[in-house]
Amino acid sequence: MDLRFTPEEDAFRKEVRAYLDDLLAPGGEFAAIRGRGGPGDEHSCHDERMAWEQRLGRDGWTCIGWPTEHGGRALPLPLQVIWYEEYARSGGPGRLGHIGEGLIGPTLVHFGSPEQQRRFLPGIASGS
Repeated sequence: MDLRFTPEEDAFRKEVRAYLDDLLAPGGEFAAIRGRGGPGDEHSCHDERMAWEQRLGRDGWTCIGWPTEHGGRALPLPLQVIWYEEYARSGGPGRLGHIGEGLIGPTLVHFGSPEQQRRFLPGIASGS
């Protein structure tokens, strides 16, 4: 088993790093919430973190493992791992939408009726 990243995966890492650094580094649009909202700080910067969620949604960085027909990117697991590694490295703020994105959404993707999927999944994927 080869655990090294491929050149394509390394290129994806650079894309993710540049995206996150642009928004979270000093001078970036969301620099003020870098590292905020984690354990013990969950209730801080709610409005700013909601704006962050919506930005991620507009830019296609939520629900990255979901099927594209439900608003995701259908990224394979190695690319999802890279996203989360880079998110942590960059000091990405605590996510407000993690329950919808990681629990409710996947349940609806696999077991929800078409009506439930139409009603709930777009809002989760958009960060709203």
